[in-house]
Amino acid sequence: MAVRESWLGVDYGTKRIGLAHADDIRVPVPLPAAVGGDEDSRLEEIGRLITAKNVQEIVLGHPTRPDGSSGEMAQVIEGFRDRLATRFGLPIHLVDERNSSQEAGEHWNLKKARQKRKSGQLDSAAATLILREYLDQITPIEDQLLLDPESENCDPLPHA
Repeated sequence: MAVRESWLGVDYGTKRIGLAHADDIRVPVPLPAAVGGDEDSRLEEIGRLITAKNVQEIVLGHPTRPDGSSGEMAQVIEGFRDRLATRFGLPIHLVDERNSSQEAGEHWNLKKARQKRKSGQLDSAAATLILREYLDQITPIEDQLLLDPESENCDPLPHA
């Protein structure tokens, strides 16, 4: 039996860690954010998700500067990446997340965005965007969905 693909998207924050998951069909879905306690308790929560979802790879948002260099927050996230790698032993892919939280927040008005921020929903929406970015990089969507119209697998459209 083939091993199913499974990724965990992570939007790291010092108070909340946004999470998203995608499997073989490569559609990222937000998960409840890890919001409680200290970082160690949030890592325990991530560990439970890794086991429950049979995650094989982690995709971690990494804020790079426009010139491609790493700023202070990027260095904090690189340290978090190292802790994830030590604890879970999974491959970790860094994806530029400069605009993910802002993009996620654009879907809500400002008042709602503040409420979503406290609950971690906004962080998990950002993790979903980060994971989508990675999945698009490894397999462009048009390669997955488009069928050759001349293919025998396509039904002809009925004519009215």
